[in-house]
Amino acid sequence: MKNYNFSEIDCIFKFNNCENLKDFDLPEFCFTGRSNVGKSSIINSLLNKKKIATTSNKPGHTKKIFFYKVTNSFVIADLPGYGFANISKKKKEEISELLFFYLTKRKELKRIFVLVDSRRGLKSSDKSFIKLLQKYNLSHQIVFTKFDKVPPSSEKNLLKNIENSNVIMQEKIIFSSSKTKIGIKEIRKEIISTVDNEN
Repeated sequence: MKNYNFSEIDCIFKFNNCENLKDFDLPEFCFTGRSNVGKSSIINSLLNKKKIATTSNKPGHTKKIFFYKVTNSFVIADLPGYGFANISKKKKEEISELLFFYLTKRKELKRIFVLVDSRRGLKSSDKSFIKLLQKYNLSHQIVFTKFDKVPPSSEKNLLKNIENSNVIMQEKIIFSSSKTKIGIKEIRKEIISTVDNEN
């Protein structure tokens, strides 16, 4: 397995409409989930940066797609959250259109990391989103975030939560925390092995 320096960011791009989305011709890995699930915090940990992806306690903070080109080998994408966000109906529709276009039309998209808050478990919006990914046969993987904020015994309950939801998992589930860094190495390994298989 090749060693990649996740801290080596070549370029950062951001887009808020479908027409201007740039193609990088590199394997892409996107992070998505309900608003305020901790996407940007996980990306900061993944890339060994403190504030490369901006964070906020306010749901709906990320309203654009941010792309981080790493070592000129692959791209990490930070997507707007789905579900509740304190924004206008028009803006929600624009974000939904942008998300749908990106997820279903992006040729180089290799894996969608669906982030779920460990304290909340799988919600109806998560289930609907995962069913959409399954409908379009899109490779995805669940990552439970903020695992440092729940007891270790919660792992069984979270797995049971998924089992009871009738969600079919394509890949193993990762438990993560941007604070303790648990799960970050696993996410990196998933990305690296996929990139290596592409080469």
